Amino acid sequence: MRHSWIPAILQPNFTWTRKSPSSPSRLSNEIPPTPEPSHPLVRRFWGYIHSFLKRFSVYYCRWVRIPFDNQIIPLPFGLLLKWSDGTRLEEVLATKVCRAAGLPTPRIISYGDHPNTPHAPVSILMTRLSGRELGQVYESLSQKAKATALIELKLYLSTIRGWRSPWGDERVCSITGGTIRSIRVPDHKVGPCETPQEFHEYLLAPVRYPSFVSEAVNKEKVRSARKLQSLQRPGVKFTHGDIKHHNILVDEEGHITELLDWESAGWYPEFWEYTTALRFVPKDFWWYEFLMDLGAQRYLEESECEKALTSLTADSYSW
Repeated sequence: MRHSWIPAILQPNFTWTRKSPSSPSRLSNEIPPTPEPSHPLVRRFWGYIHSFLKRFSVYYCRWVRIPFDNQIIPLPFGLLLKWSDGTRLEEVLATKVCRAAGLPTPRIISYGDHPNTPHAPVSILMTRLSGRELGQVYESLSQKAKATALIELKLYLSTIRGWRSPWGDERVCSITGGTIRSIRVPDHKVGPCETPQEFHEYLLAPVRYPSFVSEAVNKEKVRSARKLQSLQRPGVKFTHGDIKHHNILVDEEGHITELLDWESAGWYPEFWEYTTALRFVPKDFWWYEFLMDLGAQRYLEESECEKALTSLTADSYSW
């Protein structure tokens, strides 16, 4: 809702703009250095400031008559405070690295620690960029705009997938070389694993046979799940980890204005980006076709194996 008597910069829909790269030459083909985290005392200081901003947002939302969001917290001056389940330091650093490389990500103003809220240990104050979720507008876009969104996302993913890992060609890990957070794994965290094979064994460890299927079906599912190891191509790729249409913002011409939610980013087996995006997507949904054109068609066999893995291990992370 727009309020004509409120200055534009105080409006809840005020955004900062950042032009998408117009050519591959504006993107970095080498991963920028990962910045050093702020001192813990500095992060605690910003944690207190962010706690104040969260309380302030309640009154701000009442003033401008918009719903208060407890996780993506609206603020004036084109700012948002992300303080949600799983937000952590690695998301901050991955976002900073990708922005330094030329990808359209939010500018991080500050980040704070909250040791008393282990489910949401880090809060991130960032800019709000222009654009709407791809899933909200895709079907209303022109064919040219749809093609633009596809071309630009291909460019961004191919760029980050070409980065060499500073942690070795086989290690599955976060941007800092440590544990990865993902809703797809037991306890929502994994690694670091020194090889993709170790990673696969971790995923297979919690296998439970469904009681409503036969032993023969269970054995076939296990065989299919284990086949992932033989399908794995050498090396690991830098991966967003949660490419979904609600994490991609676009303008009316289809240019990607923002890529969101880098909390699961890290070094994964090559197929992980696409098989994650394909999970639970019906084949008659436009997003499935979009993913096929994006490059997921190369990993359809891996996707089928992962469906078997999910059916055997979902209880270990679905909470």
